[in-house]
Amino acid sequence: MEYQPAPEPRGGEHRAVVALLVATVFWGCGFTWAKAAGEAVHRVAGLPDGSLFGPIFILAWRFFLGGMLIFVTIPAARTGWTCRGALRIAGVGVVLAAGLILQHVGLDRTSEAVSAFLTSLTVLFVPIILTVVLRKPPAPVMWVGVALATAGVWMMTGASPTGFGAGELLGLGCAFTFSLYILVVNAVAKTEDAWRMSAGQFLVVATACMATAALVPGRENLRPDAAVRVVSSGPVVWANLLALVAFPTVGAFTLLNFFQPRLDPTHSALIYLMEPVVAAVYAFIFAGRTMHPLMLVGALLILAANVLVELLKGREPKG
Repeated sequence: MEYQPAPEPRGGEHRAVVALLVATVFWGCGFTWAKAAGEAVHRVAGLPDGSLFGPIFILAWRFFLGGMLIFVTIPAARTGWTCRGALRIAGVGVVLAAGLILQHVGLDRTSEAVSAFLTSLTVLFVPIILTVVLRKPPAPVMWVGVALATAGVWMMTGASPTGFGAGELLGLGCAFTFSLYILVVNAVAKTEDAWRMSAGQFLVVATACMATAALVPGRENLRPDAAVRVVSSGPVVWANLLALVAFPTVGAFTLLNFFQPRLDPTHSALIYLMEPVVAAVYAFIFAGRTMHPLMLVGALLILAANVLVELLKGREPKG
């Protein structure tokens, strides 16, 4: 059944848009923090760059701390739990965990800007998934958008057959998974409190990430004494971790759980396009990242594809 957002007063819709824009700013900055923290974990643990352990270890800690912070400080997160509700929230957490693991493992294999721009392809995947569920073929404009975005991805990765590597492939998988996440959040939010959703799914994500980290090289650092040593090894780890907990985790995802269900899924996906822009600007200013001119053209093509799809879909008569 297609998601139908509840009627929202115009002022309420504007507040939802502003709230989601703030969330995208937090997520965009979080790309640089997560990359720096993951690389620092590898240095402390004696692991080579590109290892799976660092980014997954940071994910596990940031969502565990975020979930516990909400449970301890927000009474609404501790009340109203039912078995059926817990299963729904756990399902949301599993989808979020899959998307985040794909994103952060990919982030360790490409730049912040490339990872963020590929994540923005959710704006294409969301309407495609809705169309498949409704058993209707994509409109011609959807194929135009896919073609433009594919060309953009090709340019961002070097405009050569070898430019599309593991990091970029993981980024695309992340975009598809986050598209599912947008839809399941809107569905579960109809029956579950936003604070319960935030706290519950955070702890599910932490558990999934910890289980994943236990399967890869470096897992000996999961022992309590070793984990504390890694986290407290220096400000590059713990300061970035605290920033990730406060802003992209508790701040951004709580805003998402409260305000995204007030908008149409494709409208939300369009707003999230600000995330790669923030990521690229923040990485350029604070991390010294650069973008080749051809990569910049590719990024603009991806944004053009996303905006074109949304503008033309907005002119279609609503069913």
